[in-house]
Amino acid sequence: MCQMKQNRSGLGFIAALCTLAAFALWQFGEAEPVHSYAADARDNKAMASRLCGGGRRALVLYGVFSTAEKAPWRNATRQQVQCHLNSEVHSTVFVLGAPRTEREQVILRKEAAIYRDIFTLSCAENMNDGKTYTYFKEVLEQLPCFDFYAKVDDDTAFIPDKLSSVIQSVSRSTPSIIGRYEEFDSIDDPLFYIKLYLAHGLRDMSWASHIRNFTQGQLYILNTAAITRWIDLNPTQLYGHEDMRTTYFMKIIGAQVINMHTAFHDHPAAKQNQLTYPITRDSMAVHQVKSINLLTGTFASLCRVWDAPA
Repeated sequence: MCQMKQNRSGLGFIAALCTLAAFALWQFGEAEPVHSYAADARDNKAMASRLCGGGRRALVLYGVFSTAEKAPWRNATRQQVQCHLNSEVHSTVFVLGAPRTEREQVILRKEAAIYRDIFTLSCAENMNDGKTYTYFKEVLEQLPCFDFYAKVDDDTAFIPDKLSSVIQSVSRSTPSIIGRYEEFDSIDDPLFYIKLYLAHGLRDMSWASHIRNFTQGQLYILNTAAITRWIDLNPTQLYGHEDMRTTYFMKIIGAQVINMHTAFHDHPAAKQNQLTYPITRDSMAVHQVKSINLLTGTFASLCRVWDAPA
């Protein structure tokens, strides 16, 4: 009887694993876009003409990661004219995966025609299956007139002027990543890797064991030297926690790390943790801004504090 119970228990465990695996593959497997990417590529080409035409060179491109349904968030960010999201030194665009339907494509292309700030990737929309690498690769190829390229979460308010003033002094030739680095305290927890394994469709996550410190995802910046070295690796395993993945590849290429420390932090209204700080004159990027009204107010606070006399 005990043996039978053990066998049943074992079969139940296997069945549970299979169920979790099927769910993970359904939840995280990304469908290919159902339309041609050619129209989106034409829009990107028009953006390249606008931003890089006439031999223009600029310092940094801020790419705000967004998704099709978050047009209200994009509009809220566009309205922050007091923060100088676009200047002679830098430009800001919104980065989206390829639309999933023809209707979605039509809507996004209308938005792109109005605002001329939508950069569409060739990959399907995703969060942890290669969008970040695809962005850095394709933006360098299609908008090659910048020395630095930033990945920005759409729930992050930031000050381009202040960031650009810091970036000015960073080497163009030495591969570099600029961001907030924190110690990764889950690296020795076996349960963390089991969760990663299940969350990413039972794919190999052993690379994560090499991460002792990683850059927080709210905003980080790579120079062209770092992106070029990353592309040269010709990576095929792009899945996994996107910001840990970026950190992993930056470690492989030996990139110089420029830690912004508490200049990059979470909003004081966010869940309290080691990243939560009040907004001060030293703040440059504030993450975990979870409503449009709060995003607008945080942009205003950041830029008001920056512009105020010391």
